[in-house]
Amino acid sequence: MRWSQPRLTPQSGREVTLARVVETIDRMAPETKSELADELGLSEHYLSELLQELKANGAVRKGYVVDDAAVYENASTVSELCTDDGARNSRLVDQLRRLESVTTDQYYAAQTQFGGEEPEQTADELEPLANERCLVVLQELKSMTLTTEWPGNRVASDLGIIATNFEIIGDRACFISDISRKMEADAVGIVHDHVLDIFDGGSEIHDHVVEILFEADLTRMDDLYAEEDEVHRKLDELFELVTAYEPEMYAHLATMTRALERTIYYWVHTAEMAAQIHVGLEPEHIPT
Repeated sequence: MRWSQPRLTPQSGREVTLARVVETIDRMAPETKSELADELGLSEHYLSELLQELKANGAVRKGYVVDDAAVYENASTVSELCTDDGARNSRLVDQLRRLESVTTDQYYAAQTQFGGEEPEQTADELEPLANERCLVVLQELKSMTLTTEWPGNRVASDLGIIATNFEIIGDRACFISDISRKMEADAVGIVHDHVLDIFDGGSEIHDHVVEILFEADLTRMDDLYAEEDEVHRKLDELFELVTAYEPEMYAHLATMTRALERTIYYWVHTAEMAAQIHVGLEPEHIPT
């Protein structure tokens, strides 16, 4: 699972300690209470009190197993972040939207550049802004992780993964732009049109991701998966086509194909993380 690692030094606050217990159980799967107490640096008596509370709400079952469904049932959600519960929540959503926006601009800039035109701002020119916005989001989430009652801080950790996904998408766009500068569009031939079709498919997937993440529109999940399957079919066809080119051109095209595939992966992964946060839906792309 992709939660942040638990802190090994005691923190103040019962909620933080409860979160540490859950994270440590999730990470090390202790066989005994004594082993868990030693890892946490807590007395067995105090640990027993904490475990009773966690077992009461179903977050931890017998045998020291974390129940993810129960954790998310008790956790703050992305949907709740969009309510009027406070300035911090509104600020976080706005910051996450701004990060998503600039990394998407990087994607479209890479598409424009591959198409043989010059974007108003290249992906590389937008990269410093993307990095800055990602840092702002991660700093806000770090603060939430430390101050939000458990298990809301666990959701904040997941939102940090989503923010990192957006940053990676921007990085992939810069990489694609760099490859485009090394190739002549007319030298690519029929492959040129296939790549642009994949870019368009990625754009469709992106639209679904935004609605799932920010509007909790989970009815789009089926359409997202259908579009993902279609994009992967086109990627397979593209890979077969590029093998016919000379080694240098093949290397450029194969690398670009891989970068596009990873961009699609991180968008779908983001949608699945959001769906899990919203309703506890079990995702396909998140390793367990």
